[in-house]
Amino acid sequence: MDPFRFTLLSAGPYDLPTILRGPDTGPCVLFLPPLFEEMNRTRRLLADLGRALAARGIGSLLPDLPGTGDAAGVPDVAAWQTATAHLIEALAQRPLRVVAVRGGALLTDGSGSQGLYRISPAASGASLLREMMRAQAIADQEREGVRVSPSVYETRFGRGETVALTGYDVTPALAAQLTALTLPEAAVSLRVSSVEGPPVWRQAEPAPAPAFASALADDITGWMR
Repeated sequence: MDPFRFTLLSAGPYDLPTILRGPDTGPCVLFLPPLFEEMNRTRRLLADLGRALAARGIGSLLPDLPGTGDAAGVPDVAAWQTATAHLIEALAQRPLRVVAVRGGALLTDGSGSQGLYRISPAASGASLLREMMRAQAIADQEREGVRVSPSVYETRFGRGETVALTGYDVTPALAAQLTALTLPEAAVSLRVSSVEGPPVWRQAEPAPAPAFASALADDITGWMR
């Protein structure tokens, strides 16, 4: 049995659905999941990682950021950054590290925590947006039977249109936020994972990766000591 708990965690102006695993006291990690479709693809990995950390005596929290998952609101980079800062502040009474995956790494420099662990961090929000447009172009091409260029979506943003990309409605404002988003320099102790494993965030149907989760848990636990 997986003894996870569910709560609404207060993060400034937001109440975020959050899954908790492991001890309620002592060291813990805050997971910042990837953004958009990559978030859905890594749910299983982060659940397995949370269980593996719990078995090693480390608590974990996996929130849905505003406008994602079951959280109220609309996708908004500023809201994600604000919520992340409030989450770190709320959890800082415990020995806290932040574990950020892919686009989640773009949201914080780790300030307020005792360390930042990045898993395959995205280079920028612009790179994520380009990947989403390429994926959508492939899907549209398969559906319509004609070649579709990702530049079509850029043109639509320029006309003020909201564009559906990989299941998400991306407004021109959100596209502009992503374009301006860069990977921040860490303000705390930083470790970038070198653990080898399948890139589940890129797999349309990611397979369970318990060995990858276990190896990540070992690396995170050793780094936290």
